[in-house]
Amino acid sequence: MTELIRIPNIKNYTQEIINGELILTPIKQYITEDELNMTQVTYSKIEGCLIKSGEEIISTNTSYRGILVNIWKYMPTQQILQTTTFNFKLTNEMGEKGYFWCDDVHMSFQSQDAKGTLREIINMVKVNKLTIDVSIKLETGRIIHFKLL
Repeated sequence: MTELIRIPNIKNYTQEIINGELILTPIKQYITEDELNMTQVTYSKIEGCLIKSGEEIISTNTSYRGILVNIWKYMPTQQILQTTTFNFKLTNEMGEKGYFWCDDVHMSFQSQDAKGTLREIINMVKVNKLTIDVSIKLETGRIIHFKLL
């Protein structure tokens, strides 16, 4: 083979040779929390998520609400009520004023859009001193990565 192959920005890839083939894997470039807060996440999709407390896995869910509920399940009810940015009621308010009943935490909460839910996820990660590593595919097709340790 005498073809010349040029790869721009090669420093953004890890390289390995397996069975005589060159394998290039993109290196994740993480954005800051400020950049994440300015990112339009409407119509986005979570490609992967890992939330942990030490070695204990709290969530690997790929839906915003699913991740948040997994974190809430990890928390005492009183701590949720004291630290959340969501509206909660201790009674089953399913369908009333946008409330959803959540069996996992035995409370009703008013849902928010992706941006508000992601903001609450980050808030709850900080409150509980958890770690998060999440990859989100935006509506534009761009994939962003965010991590808090």
